[in-house]
Amino acid sequence: GGKGLKPVLGHQDGPGKGRRVATIDDHRIETIVPLILEQPFGATLLDDLGFRVELSPRSTRAIYEKGMESIPSESACYPAKIAHGHVEALIEKGIETIFYPCAPYEIKEDQGAGNQYNCPIVTSYPEVIRNNVEGMRSGRAGGHPIRYLNPFLPIDNRERLAVRIAEEFAEWGVSPEEAKKAVWKAWAEQESFKNEVRRKGEEILEDIRERGWQGVVLAGRPYHLDPEINHGIPELVSSLGLVVLTEDSVSHLGQVQRPLRVVDQWTYHTRLYNSAQFVTTRDDLEFIQLTSFGCGLDAVTADQAEEILLAKGRLYTLVKIDEGSNL
Repeated sequence: GGKGLKPVLGHQDGPGKGRRVATIDDHRIETIVPLILEQPFGATLLDDLGFRVELSPRSTRAIYEKGMESIPSESACYPAKIAHGHVEALIEKGIETIFYPCAPYEIKEDQGAGNQYNCPIVTSYPEVIRNNVEGMRSGRAGGHPIRYLNPFLPIDNRERLAVRIAEEFAEWGVSPEEAKKAVWKAWAEQESFKNEVRRKGEEILEDIRERGWQGVVLAGRPYHLDPEINHGIPELVSSLGLVVLTEDSVSHLGQVQRPLRVVDQWTYHTRLYNSAQFVTTRDDLEFIQLTSFGCGLDAVTADQAEEILLAKGRLYTLVKIDEGSNL
C-alpha cells in the first residue's frame, strides 16, 4: 500500500501547506494564507521582502477547540472554523500583527473557464475573524489590541498586486520596486511549484500504467491537504493498495467539454471538472471527491462532477467530512 501517497500528497505537503509567520526587526506578522495565497507564493513573497518566514502550529483538534467560542455560525465549513483557533493560538503567543488577506480571485488556469473566483469564505472570512475574535481587540492577557491587516489583494494580477503590496507594507519601508521584484519572484516560484506537482503526477501515472496498478484521484480543495481536515482519508485509501493522486496533479491533462450545465467560474471547480474528465479516459483510475459540510458551492460541483463521470459510464464517489473524526 501507499504506492502513490508520498510522491504526490507528501510532495505537496511541504511548501504547499500551512499558515506562515513573518518577522521583520521587532515586528512579527502572522499570515494566515489559507492555502490560497498560493503557497509557496506567500512564503517567497515575504522572504524576498526581508521577512523571516516560519510555520505556525499545525492544525489539530486542540487548535479547533481553542477558537470554538468565536465561531459565529455552525454551518460554516471546518476549514473556516479552524481559522478561529489559529488566530487564538497566535494571540496567545504574543503576535501583535496579523496579516490575513482577502482574495476574491485566483490565478486563471484554464482559459476556457468563465472566470476564476475564489469561494466566498476565502474571499471574505478575514472580515468574520475581525468582528468575532475578542482577542483582536484586547490582545493577549488584556494587552494592546492586535494590528490586523486584511486587505483585498488581486493575486490574479501581478502588476496590480505589486502596487497593493507596496501600499500595505509601506510602513516597513517596502518600495514599489522591491514589491514588484518580490511579486515577480513569488509568481515564478508558484508556477515552478505547480509544474513540479504536475510532473510528479505524470510520473506516477506512467508508473500506474507500466506496473498495472490502480489509482484514485482524490479531488477536493487545497485545504483538504491538511491532515486535520482530511482525517487521514488519503492514507486510508493508500493502505488499500491504491495510488493516491490529487486533482491538481492531473487536471492539466483533462479538458472538460463546454458549455457545462453549471457556470464554470471558480478556479478550484475547474480543476475538479478537468480531473474528472481525465479519469474517464483511463480504466486504471477512479475518482473520489472530498467536500466539507457547509460548502454551499460543492452542492453544485458534486452534481456536475457526477454528470461528467456518469456520461462515460464511470462511478462517482463523494465523501462529506467536517470536524467529526469518527470515520
